[in-house]
Amino acid sequence: MHFCIRDDDTSFFTAPEDLERAYGEVTKHGPVSLAIIPFCRAGSSKGVPEKYRRRWSIHPLDENQALVDYLRDGIAAGRYEAMLHGYHHDQPDSQLEFADGRDLSERVRHGRAYLEDLLSAPVRVFVPPKNAIGKQGLHAIARERLNLGGVAGLRSGWSPFSPATWITWFRLRRWRARGGLGVPWILDLGDHKEIAGNPVTPSASLRLNECIFDQAIRVDGVFCAATHYWELDTSCQESGIATVREHLLRLIARASNDQKVVWRSVGDVVSSMES
Repeated sequence: MHFCIRDDDTSFFTAPEDLERAYGEVTKHGPVSLAIIPFCRAGSSKGVPEKYRRRWSIHPLDENQALVDYLRDGIAAGRYEAMLHGYHHDQPDSQLEFADGRDLSERVRHGRAYLEDLLSAPVRVFVPPKNAIGKQGLHAIARERLNLGGVAGLRSGWSPFSPATWITWFRLRRWRARGGLGVPWILDLGDHKEIAGNPVTPSASLRLNECIFDQAIRVDGVFCAATHYWELDTSCQESGIATVREHLLRLIARASNDQKVVWRSVGDVVSSMES
């Protein structure tokens, strides 16, 4: 089984110390894939410092030089991977950027080129803000030959005219009918691939994630832990787990101590694994 970690919301507002505190020790064992906002709009996201929220000002990543230097060094050392996390992330009209927004192809093209040039690293995966994507957003990332961090589904852009859609749909239906949990494979939709994220958040269940992890091992699949650096110290709702960090570290311990598990970046897993 392949294991990977996806962390969302790195932006202009992220301090290098935030990421180092979150993942300095973690990246000694394996890489962390960072979903990075290229031109963060100071909206309602909790990843934006409270004093900036709802100002709706735009903050390019390159204006935080300390973070750029940290990311370049970390990516070059194999500690981090850069993924594209929307363009502005938050919208002032409360719409979802890649489910309802306009000019999505241009945003994907420019956002990707900007990050690749700034960080001197390839960007292979797109993670939609707030995990929401629509038909036009999915077409935009496919045109740029990016893969999706998340699962779109028929309601959010899979083509009903593509044989790959129905092969994937029936496979997932059989899996769930047999009691399967999560999505333990890379989904190949023909023009792009998708990798499900298993939430590691305050409301997420470690017990459920461990069951999904076990099932993914049995089918020699993939498990992607999806979290946010800015909420790792937040208390968990599930009894027996103090914080989001503890939840993540429990999964990391399982991945690190099981010889059947290979820890790689999200981009490497999606690019190398057969669906």
